[in-house]
Amino acid sequence: MYTLDELLDIAERLEHLEHSAEWIARNTAHTDNSVCQTATLILTLADDVQGRITALVRKLEEISRIDLIN
Repeated sequence: MYTLDELLDIAERLEHLEHSAEWIARNTAHTDNSVCQTATLILTLADDVQGRITALVRKLEEISRIDLIN
């Protein structure tokens, strides 16, 4: 259960990072273009990391199921 708790913690932190970056991008869109672009990049990277972690967990679950069958 420890690993699952760690994954949930990582997912929550990434979600918080995404929301913060989205807020920054929205609120600086008309005032500071470089900050807005940086926030958009952070948002994109956080989303990518979250997707990669999800894919990795799915692969590990699939491997575990195959091992249980054999």
